[in-house]
Amino acid sequence: MYTQFGVIRAFDRDSYTASVELLGYPGTLLAGVPVAFSVREDLLVDGAHCVVLFADAFDARTAVVVALYGGRPAEDPRFDPLVGHRHRGLLGDGPKL
Repeated sequence: MYTQFGVIRAFDRDSYTASVELLGYPGTLLAGVPVAFSVREDLLVDGAHCVVLFADAFDARTAVVVALYGGRPAEDPRFDPLVGHRHRGLLGDGPKL
């Protein structure tokens, strides 16, 4: 087993796969990397840091995203820290305090 750090560049909710750019290899993009079902899909956004596990260090087809680290990559106005999830359609709702 071989571990590598990366950055999520895209996520496909239907197939639960991601495109991952490996750290230390700029411009290298692994497409269609399976994501462990324990990783929350609302956090799989462009710029999120991830841990990629390779069953075979010489075969990129054995890669799996197993974890995220470092928190959310940017402030998301739809994220509710009290509830712990995002809301859709709340931008511009209600007066500003």
